[in-house]
Amino acid sequence: MMKITALALALTSSATAVLHSEVPETQTYLWNAFKAEYRRAYQSEEEESKRFETFLVNLAIIDKRNEAENGTAIHGITKFTDMSAAEFKETHLNYVPGDRKSTNVDTSIEAMPEGTETLVDWTGELTTPVKDQGYCGSCWAFSATEQIESDYMRTAGTEYILSAQQITTCSYRNFIVGGCNGGNTEKAFTYAEGGVELDSEYSYTSGDAGVTGTCASDSSKYVVKTTGYTSVSSSASDESTMATYVSSTGPLSVCVDASEWSSYTGGVLSTCGTSVDHCVQAVGIDTTSSTPYWKVRNSWGTSWGESGFIRLAYGDNTCEVASDANYAAVEAY
Repeated sequence: MMKITALALALTSSATAVLHSEVPETQTYLWNAFKAEYRRAYQSEEEESKRFETFLVNLAIIDKRNEAENGTAIHGITKFTDMSAAEFKETHLNYVPGDRKSTNVDTSIEAMPEGTETLVDWTGELTTPVKDQGYCGSCWAFSATEQIESDYMRTAGTEYILSAQQITTCSYRNFIVGGCNGGNTEKAFTYAEGGVELDSEYSYTSGDAGVTGTCASDSSKYVVKTTGYTSVSSSASDESTMATYVSSTGPLSVCVDASEWSSYTGGVLSTCGTSVDHCVQAVGIDTTSSTPYWKVRNSWGTSWGESGFIRLAYGDNTCEVASDANYAAVEAY
């Protein structure tokens, strides 16, 4: 049987191709291929029937997204295609706005002049591997943890994979929001002032069941701490300032509207919403391409998107990418 990823690409490779079909045989073929590719086994016939109905609804949504896309992005069948929009939001988004009044703003960065050509990708040099938050609304914790990792690599020259579980679980004690119920990177950076363990010491477990859990951090194992965080961009008008920072210095923690990312399979996404609901990391920029773009690292595993990454069109604040861009001040614990 053809792998569903290859099938989705084949069926969405032209402007006229569609995934949704009223033909039962085609529906069944796509459904069986999806289940085989993503190893789905449902607990009852009733559950499978409901998931199948959701799958068909999502195929129609995928077609509409491809029709509306003005860039080069392709939407297709992904591991999220049997999830409703509400379920996807609850388990994989869950950004909760915070109070950013105390945030320092880096006023030393000049806006990148229009027409400037730059091509930078910090992947590997200043980033750790792509992670997977699983069925837990902890994107905010992953975005902050990854930024702390990148900033420590940049300033200390040491690569640590830090505990996203600690920030997901333990910051919940200190703030109203947190854990799998959602949060924001500012709260995470503030919590990390107390210190963060390695992932190898406090590994991630919330993704399987979507449960925040109970804090079990050990201060004797802390290796890095933050001493503050700084805002580079907070609105569409700051996108060029953000571009200057990423092209010259390193990655940035960013929060975006990812409500239409569930079906993204590749290309440069240019059609997006404007309600911030997810936090990720901007790790590169290319303004030399025919369609200039940001390279963004997500926390949905390497099977999603372009091996865990997405490209967003540069210059139009696509997906609100410039709405909440920060880096952290870090040091050894």
